[in-house]
Amino acid sequence: MDQSYSKSLENSSIILNDVILKDTVDSIRLTKRPYRNSAPTIDWNRDETLDSFIDIDALDAEFERLSTHFKSQLVELRKHPNNQSLHHTLTTTKDALMRIRTWSSLLNTADGLNIVKKNMVKQREQELIQRKYEIDEILKITKAQSTIDLCFLMDCTGSMRKYLDATKNQIRQLTEAIVHLFSTKPYLAFVGYRDINENMEKLDFTNDENIFQEYLNNIQAMGGNDTCEDVFSGLEAISQLSWSNPNRILIHICDAPCHGQEYHEFQGTDNDNYLKGDPKNRDLLKLMFNIKELGITYCKIQLNETTKKMFEKFAFIFGSISEIHVDDPECLIKRIIERTSAIIQSNIKSTLSSYHNTNKRIKSYTIFNKEPDWNLLETYSVNITEIIPPNDIEDLFRPLCVNKTDGEIKIALNPFAKGSLRFAFYGQFLNDDSYFIDVVFKELANADSKANTFIVYQEHLEIQAIAQFLAEQFNIEQQRIFRNFLPIIYADAHLVQQKLNPTKIYQVERRMHQEWHKWNNNSGGVSLNEYSTILQAFSHWTYHITSGRLMVVDLQGVKVDCAYLLTDPALHCEDLLRFQKTRTNLGIKGMHQFFRTHICSDVCSKLNLPASLIASNDNLVNRFDESLVCNATSEINENLDIKTTEEKDFETIDKDQLDTIENFELC
Repeated sequence: MDQSYSKSLENSSIILNDVILKDTVDSIRLTKRPYRNSAPTIDWNRDETLDSFIDIDALDAEFERLSTHFKSQLVELRKHPNNQSLHHTLTTTKDALMRIRTWSSLLNTADGLNIVKKNMVKQREQELIQRKYEIDEILKITKAQSTIDLCFLMDCTGSMRKYLDATKNQIRQLTEAIVHLFSTKPYLAFVGYRDINENMEKLDFTNDENIFQEYLNNIQAMGGNDTCEDVFSGLEAISQLSWSNPNRILIHICDAPCHGQEYHEFQGTDNDNYLKGDPKNRDLLKLMFNIKELGITYCKIQLNETTKKMFEKFAFIFGSISEIHVDDPECLIKRIIERTSAIIQSNIKSTLSSYHNTNKRIKSYTIFNKEPDWNLLETYSVNITEIIPPNDIEDLFRPLCVNKTDGEIKIALNPFAKGSLRFAFYGQFLNDDSYFIDVVFKELANADSKANTFIVYQEHLEIQAIAQFLAEQFNIEQQRIFRNFLPIIYADAHLVQQKLNPTKIYQVERRMHQEWHKWNNNSGGVSLNEYSTILQAFSHWTYHITSGRLMVVDLQGVKVDCAYLLTDPALHCEDLLRFQKTRTNLGIKGMHQFFRTHICSDVCSKLNLPASLIASNDNLVNRFDESLVCNATSEINENLDIKTTEEKDFETIDKDQLDTIENFELC
């Protein structure tokens, strides 16, 4: 970053602090700034180390520090001889001490220095090969778990004409959105039912949208002798289809219940000619079981209240049936895209979590949602580790310095939630002789002592500090462009380590009480029903401002009236071995995944963000640039005048409209 730009950031930050509401910022801060400086540590993996002479004094200082640490660990091990985490830490520290001793003896000669350099290069190459393999496996799993079977189960009687026509007109919108978001064609099937002894419509799964479109075009909305319909025939046909992909979704669209007094509130035979139930005596229990055993996610679109009792009966047997709310036929496919995308991403997340935790023992906790009585809990003395924020962009590519303080904590006995990597506990935290504040303590879920070392926690902390710095700079850029911008604020995060039991390490943050959202992940996934042009632009901007060396993704947290409050980011780095222990850095390929699904809005344009060269290699349909954002901003674009024609199946949004999605005005 040039000096003039750096100076402008410094000056703008003074203005920025007046713009962001103080209460909003304070609600996620842990300590008062500025931070104190601390001694730098040696980074053995730095490329620069290979090209310059290693300072003997620095080695001696590091040896002394590790020796002192080793002695204190021995004392703790005598108190807790069965502590496997301490055993592992001692072994790791001992290996580091032996390495320093060996290198110190070699560094006195040119030949010895060359040996050290070769060993470092060899070690780095081996780690790089292993990390590339892990990333490729993650992306293969992501691709495999993106494939989808999606079946439309639809009432095709006369009253459903508008929704049948909407499906015909908008189906390409769905297929192209899935291709764009997940780089895979969806397999589509259709089952249409009418009334007893009337024609059924049935098309088995195909990934050829032309075949599916042609089939739909030949279906007519007609028939239906009474109000109730032959839903059981439709359900019976579902289990006869050739389901094959990991994601299996059934979309049931109807405006009338099935036959039988127990499934509706109608009286008499005017609305139901078969009050005793299905005239073919099919068993609902068997029909539901046949669908359930196929691993199908059942989604309902009930167009009125007459089907409520029927779906309650279905859910009693099947289990959870997800509802998709659709008030207007023009929004039918848009809502289906949103739900389908969320289901696919949830499945990917679950599968990746299983992959990361394969053959790994997870800590045994019982989830307990209720907040404890803090007066009854013990207070623990802790060592606190803070990351000192970087001063400029170049600091992001060096190990960040830390600051050590003391404090006290209270922590619930059981976690209230579990993510793919960590448990979350209610807690209280006291620092700098202040008062106890409500916080969340996050503990790694893996029970393996090698995965619970301090360095793993510190990597998470450093990632958050980098994201926090970049968000602050991004806010300054927003303020320069928009009058009423929405700042992105990352929560403070520290590490606490119990003095009595050093194996108890937690990341601590202020508690956020609002509804939780996740806007994008680290493999290109983006939430369509909670889409934010600002947050997507932020990820794009971090790539641009760091010259393609780094990108902040996995944006999650809460949205308040005046800001986004975020936490737990992931970083993609050009250096694959940076943050390798957190296992969320997917490097250039991870950045590629982001740009594969990213649609540049006017926010990107106003920030002068060029389209990434990475994305230009993708075989994307050109009309995505003007279309997909409309589908991805469901809550915001309700008032848009949507037009659908045979020549243009996608719903469109003008560039000017994009700039008003989050109500920004240019300065």
